[in-house]
Amino acid sequence: MKKAFVVVAAIALAVLSSVAAFAGTYALEKTNVQFDLPDSWKQGDSNIGTSFTSPKGDMIIFFGEVDGKNGIEAALEAVDKIIEQVMTDVEMGDESETQINGIQVVEMEGKGKSDGADVFVNVSFLNAGGSNIGFVTSIGEKAAVEGNGKDLEALVKSFKIIK
Repeated sequence: MKKAFVVVAAIALAVLSSVAAFAGTYALEKTNVQFDLPDSWKQGDSNIGTSFTSPKGDMIIFFGEVDGKNGIEAALEAVDKIIEQVMTDVEMGDESETQINGIQVVEMEGKGKSDGADVFVNVSFLNAGGSNIGFVTSIGEKAAVEGNGKDLEALVKSFKIIK
């Protein structure tokens, strides 16, 4: 699977140039990160974090944060809980590092199955100098990144450090 989500879905997600309409600004306050989300995405909450489902229902993005004192291990555990709920046969690739608007990002992508269908998963860990580590986990059908390109590009561009 190519990098098209959270670094191209979290940086290389910049595929299309139209700007999406936004319902509001959301924050991972202890991570020091805020972002805007297109109004066409449906918000949901769980004990894992806040989720947003694409208009077509072909992709879901989870946002959460964990205490930075417990490090990346705690963030990995939280992400594993998300993935285990919706995927099987998960194969993750190597991690890569980048920055988005001054936010340090460690990203991993993978693939697996959900309800028998092939799906992708992208995970980004966010460090913006806060007391927590933020995470963004995206799971969707193969064509979802391309189909939601404008919204995803706008989302990535909206990430910023809370001052």
